[in-house]
Amino acid sequence: MKFCIVFCVILTCLSSCKHSSATASNKSYTTRDSVLVYKIQGLKEFIKVADYWGNDSESYWAYEQANNILDSISDYSKYEESLARVYAAVSYISYGLSYFPSVLEASKQYHLGESNSFPKVGIKESGEIIIKDRSLRRKDILYNVTKLEFRALYSMLYFYKAINLEQFEERLLHNYDRSMAYEELFSNYSPQIAYRVSSILNMQAWYNYIVTSAKQSYWENYGIAPDLKEKPWNEFIELAMWHDSLMENIEQYVNMDEETFHRIELKAAYTQCIMLSHIAENLTELKAKASKNRIINNIE
Repeated sequence: MKFCIVFCVILTCLSSCKHSSATASNKSYTTRDSVLVYKIQGLKEFIKVADYWGNDSESYWAYEQANNILDSISDYSKYEESLARVYAAVSYISYGLSYFPSVLEASKQYHLGESNSFPKVGIKESGEIIIKDRSLRRKDILYNVTKLEFRALYSMLYFYKAINLEQFEERLLHNYDRSMAYEELFSNYSPQIAYRVSSILNMQAWYNYIVTSAKQSYWENYGIAPDLKEKPWNEFIELAMWHDSLMENIEQYVNMDEETFHRIELKAAYTQCIMLSHIAENLTELKAKASKNRIINNIE
């Protein structure tokens, strides 16, 4: 009975992230497998239109690398290895988005002097956010996959700094500070508990980083802030409250069973998927508008 309930929840969630539902219709996934399905599908949808925000040759190369890495994930039973590849893909996407802004920042620093603010932005620094080595030593596999997640989150943070996101420090840096706690967690708890707690602490960071892009894509597409009472933003707000609730009692995760933990992972991954799909929809519309404008301008 418990399996049937979990399976029904998975199918319900998969039907909400529309492109994942078609894939899921012919396969039966465990809760843990579905976490990977969501993460991969959301990123692949975004990659298709990421060039609206970054379209130089270096960016296209990075998006292709990210897509190839995601395509290489075929054995979901190798869960940590698959997560490592997802995190590497995120770093390449972030690099593709931030490369040109980094070039501009490097030029600015050449004339005005280097900035000491965190993170430091520049051409050299943009290349350093790429996760080139995603190998996991079997002895410290949970620590290493957590470290790669931290690096993936840093790559997204770097992107926002590179584009000079308004109120960058106030909006995002507190998530980075919380993510840094993984070192202390692995020093004080078993690898299994440290990994679980660190993963849950990072879920709010993933939400905040991705929803920031969702807001930006909506504003660029419609010229106004989204109505938080309308779909899909009302669901985003409900999910934001759920993510906030995860921070209320960290001690509960110490003795949590694996299936409960994976259900939490599943909901967080679902959240990422639907937000990335929303971003992709807005960027698709923006690309269509830009193409139409080019045609009109050529006629005139």
